[in-house]
This record gives sequence, C-alpha cells and structure tokens, in this order.
Amino acid sequence: MRTTISLPDDLAELAGVEARRRGISFSAMVRELLENALRERPKLPWQGIVNEPEHAASALDEVLAESWAEDIAGNG
Repeated sequence: MRTTISLPDDLAELAGVEARRRGISFSAMVRELLENALRERPKLPWQGIVNEPEHAASALDEVLAESWAEDIAGNG
C-alpha cells in the first residue's frame, strides 16, 4: 500500500541519515521503525486475560492478585 505522510524536517533528516547509515531506503527505514514501535509496545498487565481460556472471569481476581501488583511494581 502506498501512503503519504508528513514529517517535520528534522525528523525526516534523522530518518534519512539513519537509512543511509544502514544502507537501506528511506521507505524501508520508516517501515522498520514503525513496525518495531508497534510490535514492542509494553503489554498492560490485564491485556490478554479475556483471550486466554484458562483465565475465565471466575479466576480474574486470582490472576490479578498473582501478577498485576508485581507488574505494576516492575518486578514481573
């Protein structure tokens, strides 16, 4: 898919410099950075609970008690 985006001049220059450093096109650089940023988002402690069958609603309190506090504290 082709699309057009607007970038501030300084950001476009940084991306262009990095693309040249890596020996790839500007478009490839933007794709790579965007893909990495979207795939590496931190997962919130409760995300995925409803999609995992072993974590039925009846077990939600237990699941949160086991992991949520540790995740928030950064120990998980």
